[in-house]
Amino acid sequence: MIKNIVVFFLFTVALVGAEVPRVALPPPGPSRYYIHVVNGLSKLGLLVHCQSKDDDLGYHRLLNHGDEYQWNFKVNFWGTTLYWCKLETPHASVSFESFWPETQHLWLRDRCKHGTVGTCIWTAKDDGIYLRNFLANVDELIHKWI
Repeated sequence: MIKNIVVFFLFTVALVGAEVPRVALPPPGPSRYYIHVVNGLSKLGLLVHCQSKDDDLGYHRLLNHGDEYQWNFKVNFWGTTLYWCKLETPHASVSFESFWPETQHLWLRDRCKHGTVGTCIWTAKDDGIYLRNFLANVDELIHKWI
């Protein structure tokens, strides 16, 4: 009986003392995201239409330089939240995903993290659509007008 207890004790000590390999998981993202679409065009107004599979946010006219449309949301339980936008001027348009889930690569999360808040700022400029990179403190050209 005592022999069994000693063996169990030694087995437990060996098991607890053993190194357990750890999987490197990405840090948790913000629980709420704020998406901004800004008219940075020098002369033209901008028509914005954004939506997800479940939520059509409607059409919004950003007539003046600096006007913006924004919304916020929580990522769904499954981590599959996806939004896309179509931006139009009288002479050009572009469609793009404005938010997507990331599990391994953190490209969007790195750019949209502003402190502990998830803030993605998409700005329509004369040569294309820019995403604000908060870490580098710059606007990055992501999409060209079509």
